Amino acid sequence: MSEASTVAQYQDLKRLRDAAAWKLLGADTAPLICTSLLSLFPTTGSRQLSAAVLHAKMDLVLEGLRSAGVEPTQSAQGYASDWVSNGWLRRDFPQGAQEEHYSLTVAAGSALRIVDGWRPNVTDGAGGVRLESRLASVRSLMRELDHLTDDNPKARLASLYAEKAAIEYRIQEAEAGRIASIDEDRAVERAREIVAQADQLLGDFDRVRDQFEIIHLDLRKRLLQHEGSRRELVEQLLDGIDIIRETDAGRAFQAFWTLLLDASEVSLFEETSRALASRPFASKLSFDERLSLETLKARLLAQATDVHEVRGRFVSGLHAYVRSREYAEQRRIMQLVSQAHRAATALVGSVRPNEDVGLNFDRTSAAVRSLSQWVLHDPEAAAVAPRIEDHVPELASPEELRHMVLRAEVDMRSIKANVREYLSAVGRATTGDLLNAYPATQGLGSVLGYLQLAVKHGQAEPERELLEWTGMDGTARAAWTARYVMTSGCIDAIK
Repeated sequence: MSEASTVAQYQDLKRLRDAAAWKLLGADTAPLICTSLLSLFPTTGSRQLSAAVLHAKMDLVLEGLRSAGVEPTQSAQGYASDWVSNGWLRRDFPQGAQEEHYSLTVAAGSALRIVDGWRPNVTDGAGGVRLESRLASVRSLMRELDHLTDDNPKARLASLYAEKAAIEYRIQEAEAGRIASIDEDRAVERAREIVAQADQLLGDFDRVRDQFEIIHLDLRKRLLQHEGSRRELVEQLLDGIDIIRETDAGRAFQAFWTLLLDASEVSLFEETSRALASRPFASKLSFDERLSLETLKARLLAQATDVHEVRGRFVSGLHAYVRSREYAEQRRIMQLVSQAHRAATALVGSVRPNEDVGLNFDRTSAAVRSLSQWVLHDPEAAAVAPRIEDHVPELASPEELRHMVLRAEVDMRSIKANVREYLSAVGRATTGDLLNAYPATQGLGSVLGYLQLAVKHGQAEPERELLEWTGMDGTARAAWTARYVMTSGCIDAIK
């Protein structure tokens, strides 16, 4: 490596040292931050959480850490604000939403994948199996690249005949009932490799979205600042041209979007995902890994649709911008500011910075408050997870309840409000009392929320209790659980 390239590499790494991903890995509280973010945004969970749901889930994470001897230094709201300012969480206010929503940034996602890759695999001998899986992927890509770039007809025919012979041999073996398959350990590791690469692909969507945002801001700056290319840019926008689509990032995403909408490819993709999730080896995968395989197509399509809509909003916004008076007004403001700068520069040598020029400037001010500070009673703010894991019919432990509440994205704010209201009026309550008094608007999520509070703040009794509620689909349900009694003395603790 030459001296110039060494210096350039050092400068690049020095800049990266100040990037959000590196700062997360080097933070003193990195274990707490990574644990929290992985719990809030699991691979198979929602990629965006409302403020109420995120704060409620974060409270549960912090509670679990405290029980393990870890002492968090901030509240859930404090951590969320801190992580937004550090570039690890993105805070948006989606159109039609009632409150702010949070999602992982590209930097945080990259850091979490690095950390997850450092964690040892619990499977014996997994390192060797993983090497074999990745080597097989590399060999497959190399063969495909060699096949697609070789323009020698003889070599191409030889390769095709070899493939034909191999296929005919496998057909003969299958007809004879001799099916060769890999062992379960190798199948499990290859499935995990698929899940990991799919997670990286979803992270690439976030990166493309950020690129679109950067391109959008750059185009707005060009509209206001660059005289040379501005006229051509305005003409393209007025003609309705999707200029973001014509960028490198836009063309790359459009190619993937076209492939994703291919009906035959999508159908085959979905069938393969479901088939893999139903194979015997899938029983060795975790629940999240199986769910990731089954919902891979849906998650890819949802994330790609979101990026596609973002690009559309940016383009339509630019089109509307150049047709509105706002564009002309901002152009005029930029011209006036530029004139003022030139005039001020001309006076640098003749007017002192602290000299009285006989002009008073009264600045305006306004009190700004975040909408997230307003607390609204909305039991349907969060949806129950699309699939509920089957459990053995036995009494769940407090730790299992906490994990189920985290997975179900329960709106604990409304649950706690109901409990405080009931205890203030009646003085004592069991989980069954609360379900009789308040409809289970979140289905099983409401039941889990009440149970979690009862286990934490209530007194256990020897007998069991039958819980009855109506699910979100209108079906009546019932379940046996341990009986816990909460009293009015718990009100202050339930916040």
